[in-house]
Amino acid sequence: MPEKDQMSAHLDNAIYGTPMLHPDEQRQYLGTFRERVSLLVSVQQIRAKQFQDALNQEIKANPDYQVIFNGHLEAAELAPYMGIASKAGTKFTIVSDEFYPHQPDSAGFVVVAKTAINVYPIAASDKYPDKPANTDTPKQPHSMIDKLKHRFGL
Repeated sequence: MPEKDQMSAHLDNAIYGTPMLHPDEQRQYLGTFRERVSLLVSVQQIRAKQFQDALNQEIKANPDYQVIFNGHLEAAELAPYMGIASKAGTKFTIVSDEFYPHQPDSAGFVVVAKTAINVYPIAASDKYPDKPANTDTPKQPHSMIDKLKHRFGL
């Protein structure tokens, strides 16, 4: 009877693929487990060009970590982040399987260790809260003419 169970398992694997351990977790963290993630930056944050400094700080603090990028993003969106990883000599991977989501709140990239590190928090906005959500600051008038124009709405 055990042979039939092994044969059945082998056929199931051939038909349906090897079963994954925690597939929802791997989908959320671009193919890795939460316990290995050090930093998570969302698609929306990448598109807003936020947290480039956070990636730089994270890989400088942990040079043996690796970066996994969501390949569903445009190359121009990922280029600054891949440049940071390349300059630091950090290994990176781009995953583009349909298995990985690419909605605004999905992972745009994750910085991961080879083994479990259990770091909290991992979200870039929580880990590096000093980064403002909107970097557009109103320009303050400096010269007397600018101050008068600003005052009179010109």
